[in-house]
Amino acid sequence: MAHVTKFNRGAVGHMLAHYDRSKDVGEHVHNDRTHLNYNLAQDFQPMKQLDYLHQRLSEVKVQQRKDVNVLCDWIVTAPKDLAAQDYERFFRACCDMLCERYGKKNVISAYVHMDETTPHMHFAFVPVKHVVREDKKNPGSVIEYDKVSAKEVITKRDLQTFHRDLSEHVGRELGYEVGILNEATKEGNRSIAELKRQSATDRLREATDQASKMALQIVSEAQDDVKILKEQEMALQRQIEGLQRDLLTTQQVKDVPHSKVLFGDKQIIASADFEALCKTAATAEELLKEIGPARQVNARAAEIVTNAKKKAEKIIKQAETRANSLAERTESVKYRSKLKHMEEVLNSNPQLVNFYLQAEMELQAKKQNQKIQQSSHYRGHQR
Repeated sequence: MAHVTKFNRGAVGHMLAHYDRSKDVGEHVHNDRTHLNYNLAQDFQPMKQLDYLHQRLSEVKVQQRKDVNVLCDWIVTAPKDLAAQDYERFFRACCDMLCERYGKKNVISAYVHMDETTPHMHFAFVPVKHVVREDKKNPGSVIEYDKVSAKEVITKRDLQTFHRDLSEHVGRELGYEVGILNEATKEGNRSIAELKRQSATDRLREATDQASKMALQIVSEAQDDVKILKEQEMALQRQIEGLQRDLLTTQQVKDVPHSKVLFGDKQIIASADFEALCKTAATAEELLKEIGPARQVNARAAEIVTNAKKKAEKIIKQAETRANSLAERTESVKYRSKLKHMEEVLNSNPQLVNFYLQAEMELQAKKQNQKIQQSSHYRGHQR
């Protein structure tokens, strides 16, 4: 919903030009809507942005170091559930709250951009901290002064309470709540880079979780199939056990009373024993028919489990590959963002460009000298 960025002197010119559209702003801006932009700080700060920045810096203590952040920019985006007719009321309420929080006399500008995809406000201000401390030279007395210190103004506490305070203030001004607090803001403000990293992390986690769920589903379905097969196997096993009860053992067959006829090789047995032998033969034949399917059931169950495991492993491996690829793309985006930022900083100051070109020429000359020295050393060894 909102995030803050800090800028040193080298980047200030570029950002101020972006706010008031005094320079080429890029393809993401719809030039036919630029006339709809407005500056909410114009009423109480009518000076040119850079002129007022210099004036305010001259009124406070500021370290003369290039890395000192002299400008902060809260970018507040209109919530998706905010009605278009309430845009100006919303941004005015935000501007009032920010003026109260960081001091109206520190405000450089508060431009609302209506010419980009989503309406948003750039609240640019000098991060001034009012200091009250004991005068060491005069015990019992205190010294008061203002100084520029972004880290003492934009503190962790400030970030943690910002969206909650903004939501309460805007709600009172509009008379209804808008979607300022969400999953990304309810636990405190985070930078764009942190939000992007979180987004990438969420996508990685989502991809991994999805793959795990698919793998578990496959294994679960396989287990269900195996369960059905196991039930079939148990049913066949019970049939086999029932048939086995009707079988005569080898010893029982040998013990069947019998007598040899006078002529030929036939044996005489009782009718009951003959029926038992016939039943054993039939049972044995039936057993052969049942054992085959039972073995097939076992083989099918093992095959299903094996295939399910392979498929699950393949899905998880693909998810890990996608996750690694996404992580690499995230790193690539971060690297390109850093390069773009460096380019913007360089372009904001022609002197920096000259320093860069001079340093590059010196580096090339140094590399060339090293090659010449290595070549001379090699030829010396050959002689």
